[in-house]
Amino acid sequence: MKPYAMHFASPRLALLLAVACPPQALAEGIGLQMAPLTEGEIRYGLAHTQIGADIANAAGLTGLGSTVVLLDTGVQATLPELASQLASSRMYDATRRRNVALADDDGHGTLVAAIIAGSSGTGFSYGIAPDAKILPIKIFSAGGSATPGSLAAGLKRASSTRGMSIINLSLGAESPLGGGVEGALRKAVKADKLVLAAAGNTGGESPLWPARYAKEGWAKGQIVAVGAADADNRIASFSNRAGDTANWFLVAPGVNVASSWTDGSYIFASGTSISTAVASGAAALLEGAWPQLKAGQVAAILLETATDLGEPGVDPVYGRGLLNVQRAMQPAGELAIPVSKAARKGSTKRFGGTASVAVTASVATWSGLRAAARAGLFQGIVVDAFNRDFTADLGAGIRPPSRESIADVLAAAGHPLQVTEQQLPDGSRLLAVSDAALTRVQTPVDAPRLVASSVVLRLANGSEVAFASGTLAGSYFGLASAGPRLDNPWLGLARPSTQLAFGTAFGKLRVRSGVLASGESPSTSNSAAPAAAPPIAANRPGGRAAIGELEYALTDNTSAGLQWIQVSEARSFLGATSGDAMGLDGARTRSVGAWASHRLTGSVTVAGQYSVARSDGQGKGLIRAFDSVRANAFAFALIGRGALVDDDHLTLTFSSPMRINAGSGRLSVPVDVNADGEPIFESRRIALASTHRELRLGIDYGIPLPRTSSLSLTFDLRQNADHIAGRQDAGIAVIFRRNF
Repeated sequence: MKPYAMHFASPRLALLLAVACPPQALAEGIGLQMAPLTEGEIRYGLAHTQIGADIANAAGLTGLGSTVVLLDTGVQATLPELASQLASSRMYDATRRRNVALADDDGHGTLVAAIIAGSSGTGFSYGIAPDAKILPIKIFSAGGSATPGSLAAGLKRASSTRGMSIINLSLGAESPLGGGVEGALRKAVKADKLVLAAAGNTGGESPLWPARYAKEGWAKGQIVAVGAADADNRIASFSNRAGDTANWFLVAPGVNVASSWTDGSYIFASGTSISTAVASGAAALLEGAWPQLKAGQVAAILLETATDLGEPGVDPVYGRGLLNVQRAMQPAGELAIPVSKAARKGSTKRFGGTASVAVTASVATWSGLRAAARAGLFQGIVVDAFNRDFTADLGAGIRPPSRESIADVLAAAGHPLQVTEQQLPDGSRLLAVSDAALTRVQTPVDAPRLVASSVVLRLANGSEVAFASGTLAGSYFGLASAGPRLDNPWLGLARPSTQLAFGTAFGKLRVRSGVLASGESPSTSNSAAPAAAPPIAANRPGGRAAIGELEYALTDNTSAGLQWIQVSEARSFLGATSGDAMGLDGARTRSVGAWASHRLTGSVTVAGQYSVARSDGQGKGLIRAFDSVRANAFAFALIGRGALVDDDHLTLTFSSPMRINAGSGRLSVPVDVNADGEPIFESRRIALASTHRELRLGIDYGIPLPRTSSLSLTFDLRQNADHIAGRQDAGIAVIFRRNF
């Protein structure tokens, strides 16, 4: 068979620039690995600027770790731009089927190599991937011709070379190259190689071969045809168009691109050989940054992120458009957070901004989580649709405890809980809680709205069975019936819920026990003034609680009690809830506490409680566990009625909410992705203990006024709010209501 003639894909129109002076003074260094650019490199690096490669280089994406196999005329290894860029001290000569010394008796290979990976800081030009390596394979004879046989041999050699995934073919022929070349290309595709091939310089409607093989099904998107564009992003007059290969075709700078010549001078070169070299450099940037990428993924990224030119969408002239390195380095598609080493098998969580990594902290957990986030312990990675890892602050979604809105405070201040009790002849009690306004004259607008209910049945032997729901769940125990500010904080972890409890008396000693269980979609809150919660908190699933209590009547006016509580939270920890990726899965808390109540007069009572707890939690996402977390809380109150008028009420409270004083959490944070595409995790410990304690002073006062009016006052003063040192928070609301 008569050999097919192949030719270079760069016209021999070049302006030689003799090096008449030493390299210019170094410009400000913008790379992390590459040497600082000279003033000449900055001035003539127009191709870099056109495609955004300069921005990628400045960000430290320089192709380090990537090697491009160059099938061409060889390489002149003595040039400053290439002296340290070659992957081997010898090269394979496919025309003679043996290894030979590095040389280039034509110059074309050297020109292309310098555009792909020429080092920076040496003169007037540098490569798109200045820290990548070049492995030259000589397929052109000294006379400047190549045959399908030498090309096939070179491709086979490139396909069998491990650790080198990019093949540059700055060459072309006007006819198909036969079974040998096609077979070699098939082998390259099977070996997961990416082939970037010049479209040709004949100005035709479709690319030359082998670039035109990109449209074949067996190419699997791993062959990309590259045309040439000028500095104005117009296709060069000599460049072949996309034609029938449009879906696998893009253009890159290929007119008057600065490069190195074999004699140490610099030239401006044009041709699709040049644009192909630019595209190969871009591929090397991707592979160097993300070695886990497969050849088809690199090709897809380059094609999908190209800047659309010509007719909208894929067109027969520009194909996918102009190579855009800056865009190619950005995340593509939906981001996800790896949560296990089997991430590629589906163990990832969607990263929808900060929502998926959101943690709505509770007052108890906020101080520790906030400190850990500020210390960078949640710094990790997210992966895009191509499994490329990008640095992300996974702690950015940690939110402070939800707070009552002004509207909530204003609405609640005039609607305190009103408890109505009916006692039956056998001692049983029926209770109902409503939130009617404090008015002397009831109107339809102010008709009581049922918030919760409770039934306490007295049995024949003096024992009791207690049922409750909503805000009254747990009110059978301790000081909860005195008001929400004296409610046991640990029972609040299982609310809103329903209650089943039993009680019996042995003289002055009363024994109570019971369980609380909450539903998945709470519709009521465990306080008189429900806070407006963020979306995550709104779906808080609650949990279950078991409680045992001993109460002893010291006198007719004084009683004291001991409580033991075990709470199981579902998908929360001490009230903190999380998004999917953080993965809070549940917690178990065991608490012991003591309380006492003393009635000073018929209308004034003092009461107080103190409790400690230990909690352990687990997670299935970034948060893996909370271990031996110890916390405490206390509250003291003075409760009075009829202070100024018969129907008013006043409560003074001094308290400290749940505070963690010891314990830690364990994180499993994704920090990298290895060459096999598997995420690498780092185990980190976060201290949860608060360094300071919140102290809270509260005043609640309400008085009904004549006719349909009421006046209410609510005041809160918090020192070291949310257990954050020095943070003060105060709020006051005075509300006058009148219904018409």
